[in-house]
Amino acid sequence: MRESGNTEVIIFAKAPVEGRVKTRLQPQCTPSQSVTLYRAFLKDVVEMVAGWVGTQDGARATVSWAGEDDDATQGWIREQGVSVVEQGEGDLGARMRRAIGAARTRGAETIIIVGADSPTLSGEHLSLASATVKRCDVVWGPSFDGGYYLVAVGAQEKSRNVLVEDVIFEGVAWSTADVLAQSWQCARRAGLLPDLLGFWYDVDTFEDVKVLEFHLLEFLESQGFEGARHTREVLLKWRHCGYLRS
Repeated sequence: MRESGNTEVIIFAKAPVEGRVKTRLQPQCTPSQSVTLYRAFLKDVVEMVAGWVGTQDGARATVSWAGEDDDATQGWIREQGVSVVEQGEGDLGARMRRAIGAARTRGAETIIIVGADSPTLSGEHLSLASATVKRCDVVWGPSFDGGYYLVAVGAQEKSRNVLVEDVIFEGVAWSTADVLAQSWQCARRAGLLPDLLGFWYDVDTFEDVKVLEFHLLEFLESQGFEGARHTREVLLKWRHCGYLRS
């Protein structure tokens, strides 16, 4: 089993701008409602990650930001002890590869990337990813739409001639149902050892919001889950006004 070394968790996020985030929630959601929900998702993921890294020796958290600056949101993120860096140009694969490389230059050996689309993720997901990647090269958290909600890579073995991040993002058709399958094939062709966590879900459509409503407000509530407080607040308000019955 490999040593994990320092860990960095990177949250991929977009500037919360109407018409640019959560557009697939429309027309059931207005652009303003879409931004409201996205802000709640982002805050919940940031708080969850910040809480988790606070319990881990040598761990840090970073938001990889796409879009124009938002002083209020970025200031709040920094108040949680989380750094904010620019994603830069390129497709999603190029940006994740760049983010992992930058984390390595900051001294990270285990790097975990999550998005801001899964507000019910918990520290248990991060702990499991961190533990699993010690015995393999790359770990994905698969989502039901064929993509993934998390990817983790471990320390680079000196015996390898290739970086994991130089392999797993190449030639992937992003935003399709084949993302995880193609990523897995990239790893196997390069002789890497991949693994999977349990399935979880992103929230991209209004149908997903209805699933989230039940899962968070009914099931997870009954299990004593205390996370996703910002998302919970939005959903309870929408439920009270009857909006979620549409």
